Amino acid sequence: MLVFLQNFTESTVRKNIYEQQIDRQEDVTKSISQSISSDLGILVSVLDGLANSDLLQSRDFASDETIKLVNDKLQRYGAEVNDIFLLDRNNIVTVVMSGPDTTTDDTNLKAGDDLSQRQWVKDTSTNSEAPYFSGGFERQGVYRIYITFPILDRETNEKLGIVGASISTVPFFSTYGNLEDLDEQFLVVFDKTGDIITNPGNAGLLGQNFFGEFVQDFVARNKVLNNLTRDLLQGHSGFAVYDYGKGERITTQEPILVNGRPEFFVQAVTPTSGLYSDLENSLFIEGVKLFSLFAATLAGVVVLMIFLIKWNNSLKNEVNRRTKELHDSNKQLMEANNQLERNNKLQKEFINIAAHELRTPIQPILGLSEIVVKENKDKDLDKYLEVIYRNAKRLRKLTENILDVTRIESKMLRLNKEPVRLHNLLLSMVKEYQTEIIKENHPKQVRLSYLPNVNGDPANIVVEADTSRLIQVISNLLNNALKFSRQDGGVIEVTLTELTEGNDKFAEVSVIDYGEGIDPRIQANLFTMFSTNSYDGTGLGLYLCKNLIEAQDGRIWARNNPCGRGAIFGFDIKIVDRI
Repeated sequence: MLVFLQNFTESTVRKNIYEQQIDRQEDVTKSISQSISSDLGILVSVLDGLANSDLLQSRDFASDETIKLVNDKLQRYGAEVNDIFLLDRNNIVTVVMSGPDTTTDDTNLKAGDDLSQRQWVKDTSTNSEAPYFSGGFERQGVYRIYITFPILDRETNEKLGIVGASISTVPFFSTYGNLEDLDEQFLVVFDKTGDIITNPGNAGLLGQNFFGEFVQDFVARNKVLNNLTRDLLQGHSGFAVYDYGKGERITTQEPILVNGRPEFFVQAVTPTSGLYSDLENSLFIEGVKLFSLFAATLAGVVVLMIFLIKWNNSLKNEVNRRTKELHDSNKQLMEANNQLERNNKLQKEFINIAAHELRTPIQPILGLSEIVVKENKDKDLDKYLEVIYRNAKRLRKLTENILDVTRIESKMLRLNKEPVRLHNLLLSMVKEYQTEIIKENHPKQVRLSYLPNVNGDPANIVVEADTSRLIQVISNLLNNALKFSRQDGGVIEVTLTELTEGNDKFAEVSVIDYGEGIDPRIQANLFTMFSTNSYDGTGLGLYLCKNLIEAQDGRIWARNNPCGRGAIFGFDIKIVDRI
Protein backbone atom coordinates (compact mmCIF):
# COMPACT_ATOMS: atom_id res chain seq x y z
CA MET A 1 0.00 0.00 0.00
CA LEU A 2 2.80 2.39 0.95
CA VAL A 3 4.73 1.64 -2.29
CA PHE A 4 1.57 2.15 -4.35
CA LEU A 5 0.88 5.48 -2.64
CA GLN A 6 4.46 6.67 -3.19
CA ASN A 7 4.43 5.67 -6.88
CA PHE A 8 1.08 7.38 -7.36
CA THR A 9 2.37 10.56 -5.70
CA GLU A 10 5.55 10.59 -7.85
CA SER A 11 3.54 10.08 -11.05
CA THR A 12 1.13 12.85 -10.12
CA VAL A 13 3.96 15.29 -9.28
CA ARG A 14 5.77 14.59 -12.57
CA LYS A 15 2.55 15.08 -14.55
CA ASN A 16 1.82 18.36 -12.76
CA ILE A 17 5.37 19.63 -13.41
CA TYR A 18 4.98 18.81 -17.11
CA GLU A 19 1.66 20.64 -17.37
CA GLN A 20 2.86 23.65 -15.37
CA GLN A 21 6.06 23.94 -17.44
CA ILE A 22 4.12 23.85 -20.73
CA ASP A 23 1.66 26.51 -19.48
CA ARG A 24 4.47 28.77 -18.24
CA GLN A 25 6.57 28.26 -21.36
CA GLU A 26 3.61 29.04 -23.67
CA ASP A 27 3.06 32.30 -21.74
CA VAL A 28 6.77 33.19 -21.94
CA THR A 29 6.97 32.39 -25.68
CA LYS A 30 3.89 34.50 -26.40
CA SER A 31 5.34 37.38 -24.37
CA ILE A 32 8.70 37.15 -26.21
CA SER A 33 6.91 37.12 -29.59
CA GLN A 34 4.87 40.17 -28.61
CA SER A 35 7.99 42.02 -27.37
CA ILE A 36 9.87 41.36 -30.63
CA SER A 37 6.76 42.32 -32.67
CA SER A 38 6.42 45.57 -30.71
CA ASP A 39 10.11 46.52 -31.10
CA LEU A 40 10.10 45.76 -34.84
CA GLY A 41 6.84 47.70 -35.16
CA ILE A 42 8.49 50.73 -33.58
CA LEU A 43 11.40 50.47 -36.05
CA VAL A 44 8.90 50.27 -38.94
CA SER A 45 7.21 53.43 -37.61
CA VAL A 46 10.62 55.18 -37.53
CA LEU A 47 11.29 54.22 -41.18
CA ASP A 48 7.74 55.26 -42.18
CA GLY A 49 8.23 58.63 -40.49
CA LEU A 50 11.51 59.16 -42.35
CA ALA A 51 9.97 58.17 -45.71
CA ASN A 52 7.20 60.73 -45.22
CA SER A 53 9.34 63.53 -43.77
CA ASP A 54 9.39 66.81 -45.66
CA LEU A 55 13.17 66.57 -46.19
CA LEU A 56 13.02 63.28 -48.10
CA GLN A 57 9.78 64.21 -49.85
CA SER A 58 11.64 67.25 -51.20
CA ARG A 59 14.33 64.85 -52.60
CA ASP A 60 16.94 66.00 -50.07
CA PHE A 61 18.94 62.78 -49.56
CA ALA A 62 22.38 63.97 -48.47
CA SER A 63 22.32 67.36 -46.71
CA ASP A 64 23.59 67.88 -43.15
CA GLU A 65 19.99 68.36 -42.02
CA THR A 66 19.00 64.99 -43.51
CA ILE A 67 22.00 63.27 -41.91
CA LYS A 68 21.03 64.80 -38.54
CA LEU A 69 17.41 63.64 -38.94
CA VAL A 70 18.48 60.05 -39.72
CA ASN A 71 20.97 60.02 -36.84
CA ASP A 72 18.35 61.35 -34.39
CA LYS A 73 15.96 58.54 -35.36
CA LEU A 74 18.71 55.92 -34.99
CA GLN A 75 19.70 57.16 -31.52
CA ARG A 76 16.07 57.20 -30.34
CA TYR A 77 15.38 53.64 -31.46
CA GLY A 78 18.27 51.93 -29.65
CA ALA A 79 21.54 50.07 -30.02
CA GLU A 80 20.09 46.89 -31.56
CA VAL A 81 20.05 48.47 -35.05
CA ASN A 82 23.38 48.33 -36.93
CA ASP A 83 22.56 50.93 -39.61
CA ILE A 84 19.82 53.20 -40.88
CA PHE A 85 20.51 54.18 -44.49
CA LEU A 86 19.08 56.04 -47.50
CA LEU A 87 19.19 55.04 -51.20
CA ASP A 88 18.31 57.47 -54.00
CA ARG A 89 16.07 56.60 -56.98
CA ASN A 90 19.05 54.84 -58.64
CA ASN A 91 19.64 52.66 -55.54
CA ILE A 92 22.90 54.45 -54.68
CA VAL A 93 23.68 54.79 -50.95
CA THR A 94 23.56 58.47 -49.92
CA VAL A 95 23.52 58.28 -46.11
CA VAL A 96 24.59 55.54 -43.68
CA MET A 97 24.29 56.12 -39.92
CA SER A 98 25.59 53.37 -37.61
CA GLY A 99 24.29 52.49 -34.14
CA PRO A 100 26.31 53.39 -31.00
CA ASP A 101 27.41 49.77 -30.44
CA THR A 102 28.30 49.09 -34.09
CA THR A 103 31.96 48.47 -34.99
CA THR A 104 33.55 49.07 -38.36
CA ASP A 105 33.41 45.32 -39.07
CA ASP A 106 29.63 45.26 -38.45
CA THR A 107 28.92 47.94 -41.05
CA ASN A 108 28.77 46.65 -44.63
CA LEU A 109 27.40 49.76 -46.40
CA LYS A 110 29.05 53.06 -47.26
CA ALA A 111 28.00 56.17 -49.15
CA GLY A 112 28.29 55.75 -52.92
CA ASP A 113 27.64 51.97 -52.99
CA ASP A 114 25.41 50.80 -55.85
CA LEU A 115 22.96 48.26 -54.41
CA SER A 116 20.83 47.73 -57.54
CA GLN A 117 21.79 44.04 -57.80
CA ARG A 118 21.01 43.10 -54.20
CA GLN A 119 17.88 40.98 -54.02
CA TRP A 120 16.33 42.80 -51.08
CA VAL A 121 16.63 46.12 -52.99
CA LYS A 122 14.90 44.58 -56.03
CA ASP A 123 12.17 43.11 -53.82
CA THR A 124 11.61 46.48 -52.11
CA SER A 125 11.15 48.19 -55.47
CA THR A 126 8.64 45.62 -56.73
CA ASN A 127 6.86 44.89 -53.46
CA SER A 128 3.42 46.51 -53.25
CA GLU A 129 3.23 46.22 -49.47
CA ALA A 130 5.53 48.13 -47.14
CA PRO A 131 7.57 47.46 -45.10
CA TYR A 132 9.70 44.71 -46.67
CA PHE A 133 11.60 42.24 -44.45
CA SER A 134 14.48 40.41 -46.10
CA GLY A 135 15.48 36.86 -45.31
CA GLY A 136 18.62 36.41 -43.27
CA PHE A 137 22.05 36.21 -44.87
CA GLU A 138 25.72 36.66 -44.00
CA ARG A 139 27.70 39.81 -44.81
CA GLN A 140 31.35 40.19 -43.79
CA GLY A 141 31.07 37.46 -41.15
CA VAL A 142 27.89 38.94 -39.57
CA TYR A 143 24.45 37.41 -40.10
CA ARG A 144 21.88 40.15 -40.65
CA ILE A 145 18.42 41.06 -41.94
CA TYR A 146 17.25 44.20 -43.76
CA ILE A 147 13.99 46.09 -43.17
CA THR A 148 13.18 48.59 -45.94
CA PHE A 149 10.53 51.16 -46.80
CA PRO A 150 10.08 52.70 -50.28
CA ILE A 151 10.09 56.50 -50.35
CA LEU A 152 7.14 57.46 -52.58
CA ASP A 153 6.07 60.95 -53.57
CA ARG A 154 2.91 61.69 -51.58
CA GLU A 155 1.17 63.25 -54.58
CA THR A 156 2.39 61.29 -57.64
CA ASN A 157 3.35 57.99 -55.95
CA GLU A 158 6.66 58.20 -57.84
CA LYS A 159 9.56 56.27 -56.32
CA LEU A 160 12.07 58.71 -54.84
CA GLY A 161 14.32 56.21 -53.08
CA ILE A 162 14.49 53.69 -50.22
CA VAL A 163 14.98 54.07 -46.46
CA GLY A 164 16.07 50.98 -44.54
CA ALA A 165 17.72 49.48 -41.48
CA SER A 166 20.05 46.51 -40.98
CA ILE A 167 20.00 44.33 -37.87
CA SER A 168 22.59 41.75 -36.77
CA THR A 169 20.33 38.83 -35.87
CA VAL A 170 22.28 37.16 -33.05
CA PRO A 171 22.85 40.29 -30.86
CA PHE A 172 19.28 41.49 -31.57
CA PHE A 173 17.43 38.31 -30.61
CA SER A 174 19.77 37.57 -27.68
CA THR A 175 18.14 40.51 -25.83
CA TYR A 176 14.95 38.44 -25.59
CA GLY A 177 16.38 35.17 -24.27
CA ASN A 178 19.24 32.67 -24.14
CA LEU A 179 20.69 31.61 -27.53
CA GLU A 180 23.86 29.90 -26.27
CA ASP A 181 23.34 27.34 -23.49
CA LEU A 182 21.51 24.22 -24.73
CA ASP A 183 21.27 22.88 -21.16
CA GLU A 184 18.90 25.75 -20.24
CA GLN A 185 15.79 27.10 -21.96
CA PHE A 186 16.95 28.67 -25.26
CA LEU A 187 15.44 30.39 -28.31
CA VAL A 188 15.55 29.49 -32.02
CA VAL A 189 14.39 32.09 -34.58
CA PHE A 190 13.53 31.43 -38.26
CA ASP A 191 12.91 33.71 -41.23
CA LYS A 192 10.02 33.11 -43.66
CA THR A 193 12.01 30.60 -45.74
CA GLY A 194 12.80 28.42 -42.71
CA ASP A 195 16.43 29.57 -42.41
CA ILE A 196 17.73 29.67 -38.81
CA ILE A 197 18.82 33.27 -38.05
CA THR A 198 20.14 32.60 -34.53
CA ASN A 199 22.88 30.12 -33.57
CA PRO A 200 21.66 27.77 -30.80
CA GLY A 201 24.61 26.70 -28.73
CA ASN A 202 27.05 27.81 -31.48
CA ALA A 203 26.35 24.47 -33.17
CA GLY A 204 26.90 25.86 -36.68
CA LEU A 205 23.15 26.10 -37.37
CA LEU A 206 23.21 29.83 -38.17
CA GLY A 207 22.09 30.41 -41.77
CA GLN A 208 21.10 26.77 -42.33
CA ASN A 209 17.62 25.89 -43.57
CA PHE A 210 15.76 23.79 -41.02
CA PHE A 211 14.72 21.22 -43.62
CA GLY A 212 18.18 21.07 -45.21
CA GLU A 213 20.51 18.09 -44.78
CA PHE A 214 22.77 19.72 -42.17
CA VAL A 215 19.99 20.59 -39.70
CA GLN A 216 18.05 17.38 -40.39
CA ASP A 217 21.17 15.35 -39.53
CA PHE A 218 21.56 17.44 -36.35
CA VAL A 219 17.95 16.75 -35.19
CA ALA A 220 18.00 13.11 -36.45
CA ARG A 221 15.05 13.89 -38.76
CA ASN A 222 12.72 13.85 -35.78
CA LYS A 223 9.14 13.70 -37.12
CA VAL A 224 7.54 15.44 -34.14
CA LEU A 225 9.92 18.43 -34.34
CA ASN A 226 9.64 18.58 -38.16
CA ASN A 227 5.82 18.65 -38.04
CA LEU A 228 5.86 21.27 -35.28
CA THR A 229 8.24 23.52 -37.28
CA ARG A 230 6.14 23.17 -40.46
CA ASP A 231 3.12 24.38 -38.49
CA LEU A 232 5.15 27.31 -37.16
CA LEU A 233 6.28 28.44 -40.64
CA GLN A 234 2.60 28.40 -41.65
CA GLY A 235 1.89 30.90 -38.84
CA HIS A 236 0.61 28.49 -36.15
CA SER A 237 1.52 28.48 -32.45
CA GLY A 238 1.74 25.23 -30.48
CA PHE A 239 3.94 22.90 -28.43
CA ALA A 240 5.45 19.41 -28.57
CA VAL A 241 7.58 17.02 -26.47
CA TYR A 242 10.24 14.95 -28.26
CA ASP A 243 13.74 13.47 -28.06
CA TYR A 244 16.10 13.39 -31.08
CA GLY A 245 18.93 11.73 -29.19
CA LYS A 246 20.17 14.65 -27.07
CA GLY A 247 17.62 14.34 -24.26
CA GLU A 248 13.90 15.02 -24.00
CA ARG A 249 12.81 18.58 -24.78
CA ILE A 250 9.65 20.71 -24.54
CA THR A 251 9.25 23.22 -27.39
CA THR A 252 6.66 26.01 -27.61
CA GLN A 253 6.37 28.36 -30.58
CA GLU A 254 4.79 31.59 -31.82
CA PRO A 255 4.89 33.58 -35.09
CA ILE A 256 6.31 37.12 -34.83
CA LEU A 257 3.74 39.46 -36.39
CA VAL A 258 4.51 42.93 -37.74
CA ASN A 259 1.52 44.92 -39.01
CA GLY A 260 -0.52 41.73 -38.74
CA ARG A 261 1.80 39.65 -41.00
CA PRO A 262 4.16 36.86 -39.81
CA GLU A 263 7.70 38.01 -40.62
CA PHE A 264 9.76 35.80 -38.29
CA PHE A 265 9.11 32.77 -36.09
CA VAL A 266 10.38 31.85 -32.60
CA GLN A 267 10.65 28.57 -30.70
CA ALA A 268 11.46 28.28 -26.98
CA VAL A 269 13.15 24.95 -26.17
CA THR A 270 13.54 23.53 -22.63
CA PRO A 271 15.47 20.31 -21.77
CA THR A 272 13.24 18.38 -19.37
CA SER A 273 16.28 17.04 -17.49
CA GLY A 274 16.50 20.35 -15.69
CA LEU A 275 12.90 20.05 -14.49
CA TYR A 276 13.67 16.89 -12.57
CA SER A 277 17.10 17.75 -11.15
CA ASP A 278 15.63 18.77 -7.80
CA LEU A 279 12.57 16.52 -8.01
CA GLU A 280 14.39 13.25 -7.21
CA ASN A 281 15.79 14.57 -3.91
CA SER A 282 12.42 16.02 -2.97
CA LEU A 283 10.64 12.71 -3.72
CA PHE A 284 13.17 10.76 -1.61
CA ILE A 285 12.65 13.09 1.34
CA GLU A 286 8.88 12.93 0.89
CA GLY A 287 9.11 9.11 0.78
CA VAL A 288 10.88 9.09 4.15
CA LYS A 289 8.29 11.46 5.54
CA LEU A 290 5.49 9.31 4.13
CA PHE A 291 6.90 6.16 5.74
CA SER A 292 7.26 7.91 9.10
CA LEU A 293 3.78 9.32 8.79
CA PHE A 294 2.42 5.89 7.91
CA ALA A 295 4.09 4.29 10.97
CA ALA A 296 2.85 7.02 13.28
CA THR A 297 -0.60 6.82 11.78
CA LEU A 298 -0.71 3.04 12.23
CA ALA A 299 0.17 3.37 15.93
CA GLY A 300 -2.46 6.04 16.32
CA VAL A 301 -5.06 3.86 14.60
CA VAL A 302 -4.45 1.03 17.08
CA VAL A 303 -5.03 3.36 20.03
CA LEU A 304 -8.00 4.93 18.34
CA MET A 305 -9.60 1.55 17.64
CA ILE A 306 -9.48 0.68 21.34
CA PHE A 307 -11.13 3.98 22.13
CA LEU A 308 -13.72 3.61 19.38
CA ILE A 309 -14.86 0.23 20.66
CA LYS A 310 -16.25 1.96 23.75
CA TRP A 311 -17.56 5.15 22.11
CA ASN A 312 -18.38 4.01 18.60
CA ASN A 313 -21.97 5.18 18.33
CA SER A 314 -21.51 8.71 19.65
CA LEU A 315 -18.25 9.33 17.81
CA LYS A 316 -19.55 7.94 14.50
CA ASN A 317 -22.17 10.69 14.21
CA GLU A 318 -19.68 13.37 15.24
CA VAL A 319 -17.06 12.15 12.74
CA ASN A 320 -19.60 12.11 9.91
CA ARG A 321 -20.74 15.63 10.71
CA ARG A 322 -17.21 17.04 10.90
CA THR A 323 -16.14 15.17 7.75
CA LYS A 324 -18.97 16.76 5.79
CA GLU A 325 -18.10 20.23 7.07
CA LEU A 326 -14.44 19.76 6.18
CA HIS A 327 -15.32 18.48 2.70
CA ASP A 328 -17.60 21.45 2.06
CA SER A 329 -14.95 23.91 3.31
CA ASN A 330 -12.21 22.33 1.20
CA LYS A 331 -14.43 22.41 -1.88
CA GLN A 332 -15.22 26.10 -1.39
CA LEU A 333 -11.55 26.88 -0.74
CA MET A 334 -10.43 25.04 -3.91
CA GLU A 335 -13.05 26.83 -6.02
CA ALA A 336 -12.03 30.22 -4.63
CA ASN A 337 -8.31 29.46 -5.17
CA ASN A 338 -8.90 28.31 -8.77
CA GLN A 339 -10.91 31.45 -9.52
CA LEU A 340 -8.17 33.61 -7.98
CA GLU A 341 -5.51 31.94 -10.14
CA ARG A 342 -7.61 32.41 -13.29
CA ASN A 343 -8.23 36.10 -12.47
CA ASN A 344 -4.53 36.67 -11.75
CA LYS A 345 -3.48 35.06 -15.05
CA LEU A 346 -6.07 37.05 -17.03
CA GLN A 347 -4.98 40.27 -15.32
CA LYS A 348 -1.30 39.71 -16.15
CA GLU A 349 -2.11 38.79 -19.77
CA PHE A 350 -4.34 41.86 -20.17
CA ILE A 351 -1.75 44.25 -18.70
CA ASN A 352 1.04 42.79 -20.87
CA ILE A 353 -1.02 42.88 -24.09
CA ALA A 354 -2.44 46.35 -23.33
CA ALA A 355 1.05 47.76 -22.68
CA HIS A 356 2.38 46.30 -25.94
CA GLU A 357 -0.63 47.57 -27.91
CA LEU A 358 -0.23 51.06 -26.40
CA ARG A 359 3.49 51.10 -27.13
CA THR A 360 3.10 50.54 -30.87
CA PRO A 361 1.03 53.71 -31.71
CA ILE A 362 2.89 55.94 -29.22
CA GLN A 363 6.19 55.92 -31.16
CA PRO A 364 4.77 57.26 -34.46
CA ILE A 365 2.77 59.87 -32.49
CA LEU A 366 5.99 61.02 -30.79
CA GLY A 367 8.00 60.93 -34.01
CA LEU A 368 5.46 62.83 -36.09
CA SER A 369 4.75 65.29 -33.23
CA GLU A 370 8.46 66.09 -33.02
CA ILE A 371 8.62 66.67 -36.80
CA VAL A 372 5.53 68.94 -36.65
CA VAL A 373 6.99 70.90 -33.70
CA LYS A 374 10.29 71.43 -35.56
CA GLU A 375 8.69 72.37 -38.89
CA ASN A 376 5.75 74.41 -37.54
CA LYS A 377 5.89 78.07 -38.51
CA ASP A 378 2.77 79.16 -36.63
CA LYS A 379 3.87 80.31 -33.16
CA ASP A 380 0.27 80.24 -31.90
CA LEU A 381 0.22 76.47 -32.33
CA ASP A 382 3.48 75.89 -30.42
CA LYS A 383 1.88 75.61 -26.99
CA TYR A 384 -0.71 73.08 -28.21
CA LEU A 385 1.86 71.00 -30.07
CA GLU A 386 4.10 71.02 -26.99
CA VAL A 387 1.22 69.69 -24.86
CA ILE A 388 0.67 66.83 -27.36
CA TYR A 389 4.38 65.96 -27.45
CA ARG A 390 4.86 66.17 -23.66
CA ASN A 391 1.86 63.96 -22.88
CA ALA A 392 2.83 61.42 -25.56
CA LYS A 393 6.23 61.15 -23.84
CA ARG A 394 4.49 60.60 -20.49
CA LEU A 395 2.35 57.87 -22.03
CA ARG A 396 5.44 56.19 -23.52
CA LYS A 397 7.16 56.25 -20.11
CA LEU A 398 4.05 54.72 -18.50
CA THR A 399 3.90 51.86 -21.04
CA GLU A 400 7.66 51.21 -20.63
CA ASN A 401 7.19 51.06 -16.83
CA ILE A 402 4.27 48.62 -17.20
CA LEU A 403 6.33 46.42 -19.55
CA ASP A 404 9.24 46.45 -17.09
CA VAL A 405 6.89 45.45 -14.26
CA THR A 406 5.54 42.52 -16.32
CA ARG A 407 9.15 41.44 -17.10
CA ILE A 408 9.98 41.55 -13.37
CA GLU A 409 6.79 39.74 -12.34
CA SER A 410 7.34 36.99 -14.96
CA LYS A 411 11.11 36.82 -14.14
CA MET A 412 12.05 37.80 -17.74
CA LEU A 413 14.11 40.90 -16.82
CA ARG A 414 17.54 40.62 -18.49
CA LEU A 415 20.53 42.84 -17.73
CA ASN A 416 23.51 43.73 -19.91
CA LYS A 417 26.19 44.27 -17.27
CA GLU A 418 29.40 46.04 -18.14
CA PRO A 419 32.06 48.15 -16.37
CA VAL A 420 30.62 51.63 -15.65
CA ARG A 421 32.44 54.73 -14.45
CA LEU A 422 29.75 55.96 -12.07
CA HIS A 423 31.18 59.48 -11.66
CA ASN A 424 31.13 60.15 -15.43
CA LEU A 425 27.54 58.88 -15.66
CA LEU A 426 26.33 61.07 -12.77
CA LEU A 427 28.16 64.13 -14.08
CA SER A 428 26.61 63.72 -17.53
CA MET A 429 23.08 63.23 -16.17
CA VAL A 430 23.27 66.21 -13.79
CA LYS A 431 24.45 68.49 -16.61
CA GLU A 432 21.58 67.28 -18.79
CA TYR A 433 19.03 67.94 -16.05
CA GLN A 434 20.57 71.37 -15.33
CA THR A 435 20.05 72.27 -19.00
CA GLU A 436 16.41 71.11 -18.90
CA ILE A 437 15.75 73.11 -15.70
CA ILE A 438 17.07 76.27 -17.35
CA LYS A 439 14.85 75.65 -20.41
CA GLU A 440 11.75 75.51 -18.17
CA ASN A 441 12.29 79.20 -17.30
CA HIS A 442 10.34 78.78 -14.04
CA PRO A 443 10.17 81.93 -11.85
CA LYS A 444 11.39 79.86 -8.85
CA GLN A 445 14.10 77.84 -10.50
CA VAL A 446 15.47 74.71 -8.82
CA ARG A 447 19.23 74.57 -8.24
CA LEU A 448 20.75 71.14 -8.99
CA SER A 449 24.33 70.30 -8.01
CA TYR A 450 26.64 67.27 -8.01
CA LEU A 451 28.95 66.78 -5.00
CA PRO A 452 31.33 63.79 -5.22
CA ASN A 453 32.88 62.95 -1.83
CA VAL A 454 35.51 60.25 -2.35
CA ASN A 455 39.22 59.85 -1.73
CA GLY A 456 41.19 60.48 -4.91
CA ASP A 457 39.78 60.91 -8.40
CA PRO A 458 36.05 59.91 -8.40
CA ALA A 459 36.33 59.05 -12.13
CA ASN A 460 38.40 56.00 -11.16
CA ILE A 461 35.48 54.26 -9.39
CA VAL A 462 34.17 51.40 -11.58
CA VAL A 463 31.06 49.29 -10.90
CA GLU A 464 29.63 46.40 -12.92
CA ALA A 465 26.05 47.24 -13.94
CA ASP A 466 23.60 47.70 -16.80
CA THR A 467 24.16 51.30 -17.88
CA SER A 468 20.67 51.89 -19.29
CA ARG A 469 19.03 50.52 -16.13
CA LEU A 470 21.25 52.68 -13.89
CA ILE A 471 20.19 55.72 -15.94
CA GLN A 472 16.54 54.67 -15.49
CA VAL A 473 16.95 54.47 -11.67
CA ILE A 474 18.84 57.79 -11.33
CA SER A 475 16.32 59.54 -13.63
CA ASN A 476 13.44 58.29 -11.47
CA LEU A 477 15.11 59.57 -8.29
CA LEU A 478 15.92 62.95 -9.88
CA ASN A 479 12.39 63.33 -11.29
CA ASN A 480 10.93 62.60 -7.84
CA ALA A 481 13.19 65.21 -6.25
CA LEU A 482 12.27 67.80 -8.90
CA LYS A 483 8.56 67.06 -8.37
CA PHE A 484 8.86 68.02 -4.68
CA SER A 485 11.05 71.07 -5.36
CA ARG A 486 9.52 72.85 -8.39
CA GLN A 487 6.67 74.63 -6.59
CA ASP A 488 8.79 76.68 -4.20
CA GLY A 489 12.18 76.35 -5.85
CA GLY A 490 15.04 74.97 -3.80
CA VAL A 491 18.17 72.88 -3.90
CA ILE A 492 18.74 69.28 -5.04
CA GLU A 493 22.08 67.66 -4.31
CA VAL A 494 23.45 64.49 -5.95
CA THR A 495 26.32 62.89 -4.01
CA LEU A 496 28.76 60.03 -4.67
CA THR A 497 30.37 58.45 -1.59
CA GLU A 498 32.72 55.48 -1.18
CA LEU A 499 31.83 53.04 1.66
CA THR A 500 33.81 50.12 3.12
CA GLU A 501 32.19 46.99 4.58
CA GLY A 502 34.71 44.34 5.60
CA ASN A 503 36.88 43.61 2.54
CA ASP A 504 34.37 45.10 0.09
CA LYS A 505 33.94 48.67 -1.12
CA PHE A 506 30.66 50.17 -2.28
CA ALA A 507 29.74 53.26 -4.28
CA GLU A 508 26.77 55.08 -2.68
CA VAL A 509 24.68 57.48 -4.79
CA SER A 510 22.29 59.84 -2.94
CA VAL A 511 19.71 62.34 -4.21
CA ILE A 512 18.86 64.93 -1.53
CA ASP A 513 15.92 67.36 -1.80
CA TYR A 514 14.54 69.92 0.66
CA GLY A 515 10.85 69.46 -0.07
CA GLU A 516 8.13 68.24 2.28
CA GLY A 517 9.79 64.89 3.08
CA ILE A 518 8.34 61.37 3.21
CA ASP A 519 4.88 60.89 4.69
CA PRO A 520 5.22 58.43 7.63
CA ARG A 521 2.03 56.69 6.49
CA ILE A 522 3.70 55.38 3.30
CA GLN A 523 7.28 55.00 4.60
CA ALA A 524 7.01 51.22 5.11
CA ASN A 525 5.49 50.59 1.65
CA LEU A 526 7.49 53.17 -0.28
CA PHE A 527 9.13 50.67 -2.66
CA THR A 528 6.09 48.46 -3.20
CA MET A 529 3.92 48.50 -6.33
CA PHE A 530 1.28 51.29 -6.55
CA SER A 531 2.60 53.02 -3.44
CA THR A 532 2.14 56.79 -3.92
CA ASN A 533 1.27 59.92 -1.99
CA SER A 534 -0.71 63.09 -2.57
CA TYR A 535 1.27 63.89 -5.71
CA ASP A 536 0.19 62.42 -9.04
CA GLY A 537 1.91 59.19 -10.09
CA THR A 538 1.36 55.55 -10.95
CA GLY A 539 3.25 54.15 -7.99
CA LEU A 540 5.53 52.07 -10.26
CA GLY A 541 8.72 54.16 -10.33
CA LEU A 542 10.22 53.31 -6.93
CA TYR A 543 9.08 49.67 -7.25
CA LEU A 544 11.05 49.45 -10.53
CA CYS A 545 14.06 51.19 -8.97
CA LYS A 546 14.16 48.67 -6.12
CA ASN A 547 13.97 45.64 -8.43
CA LEU A 548 16.50 47.06 -10.95
CA ILE A 549 19.05 47.85 -8.20
CA GLU A 550 18.59 44.52 -6.39
CA ALA A 551 18.91 42.65 -9.73
CA GLN A 552 22.41 44.17 -9.91
CA ASP A 553 23.28 43.03 -6.34
CA GLY A 554 22.76 46.51 -4.95
CA ARG A 555 20.67 48.04 -2.15
CA ILE A 556 18.22 50.96 -2.26
CA TRP A 557 16.82 53.01 0.63
CA ALA A 558 14.99 56.21 1.53
CA ARG A 559 14.71 58.37 4.69
CA ASN A 560 13.77 61.86 5.74
CA ASN A 561 16.61 64.35 5.85
CA PRO A 562 17.95 64.41 9.46
CA CYS A 563 19.32 67.93 8.87
CA GLY A 564 15.92 69.51 8.26
CA ARG A 565 13.22 69.46 5.58
CA GLY A 566 13.26 67.08 2.64
CA ALA A 567 14.20 63.50 1.91
CA ILE A 568 17.21 61.44 0.87
CA PHE A 569 16.87 58.59 -1.66
CA GLY A 570 19.93 56.52 -2.40
CA PHE A 571 21.42 53.21 -3.47
CA ASP A 572 24.78 51.51 -3.34
CA ILE A 573 26.55 49.07 -5.70
CA LYS A 574 29.72 47.08 -5.10
CA ILE A 575 32.89 48.59 -6.58
CA VAL A 576 34.59 46.01 -8.82
CA ASP A 577 37.69 48.05 -9.65
CA ARG A 578 39.53 51.20 -8.64
CA ILE A 579 41.81 52.29 -11.49
